[in-house]
Amino acid sequence: MSIWKHKGKIAFVVFILIFYSATLTYNVNESQRRSLQLKEEPAAENYVDVSFQVIAMDPARSEMTTRVSLRLSGDLAKDPVTPSEDLRFFVNGILGPQEIEFPHGKRINPFVVVFAVDGNMNHYPFDRYGSTIRSMVTKRVVDHHTNPGQGASAPNAALPEEHDDGFIADALQKADPVPIISSMTASIPGFKFDGERVERTEKGVEGFNLAIRRADNVIVFSVLLMTLMMSLALSVLLMCLSALASSDKLELLPLSLCVTLLFGLPALRNAQPAVPPLGVFGDYVSFIWAETIVATSAVMMIWNWMIRRHSDQARRAANSSE
Repeated sequence: MSIWKHKGKIAFVVFILIFYSATLTYNVNESQRRSLQLKEEPAAENYVDVSFQVIAMDPARSEMTTRVSLRLSGDLAKDPVTPSEDLRFFVNGILGPQEIEFPHGKRINPFVVVFAVDGNMNHYPFDRYGSTIRSMVTKRVVDHHTNPGQGASAPNAALPEEHDDGFIADALQKADPVPIISSMTASIPGFKFDGERVERTEKGVEGFNLAIRRADNVIVFSVLLMTLMMSLALSVLLMCLSALASSDKLELLPLSLCVTLLFGLPALRNAQPAVPPLGVFGDYVSFIWAETIVATSAVMMIWNWMIRRHSDQARRAANSSE
């Protein structure tokens, strides 16, 4: 019998080691499963390569921050980052259509654009978000045959706004769209990105529709912590009920555990990755109920201790009077 017990312990340790090794192996390339890379091949000689790289995601502010880089090719470029013509870049930033001018002969440096994201953070850790990115590049065309007597508009005068899937771009008079190719890179720990390319070739508009959710490891870890909080609370409740049902001297160990968990559960809840402030749906699943169970158990123990102490004092007084 002792031999089988010894073998069982060895098998349990080996199982733990195998499970641990498998978990490490599975998560070595975890970033690849949550990342997004979209890129297209150029179809023309003269084009602008617009690259979007997501560098921050803030669901609380409904913002997604991206670093945008432009590289030029063909007749548009003196070199890959210096335009040979006046260019304008349009993008649907969070504050509305954003217009950036790039004069010819001046270097184009990477810049940051903030996009809006739509979603419900209350569903953490199963919250999902969506975002749209639209961009367009134009170059100024000088018309030397304009009759000044006809009151022609200035080269950069804007026509009424045109809507295209939520993207608003000023259709500039004396300006032509430039062929662009867009690429998207998104890899942030804690979030999983998915998306598709959107093209409006006839209007010179390209972009992406993004779908964002919590990474798988975040969801698993959050669910484990919620399960742990409820398990601890229910275990302490059973200890308190067992102590209250005993006719022996009241054990105060369950009471000390209750007081410890009252302060420990908030720390355990905040250990969830990027957890929102108190009040999300997950709190009603576990944390709020766990705190309520632990607090109720502590109150039951304290009142039972007071009642038993009062009864013991009355009994001693009765015995001493006899």
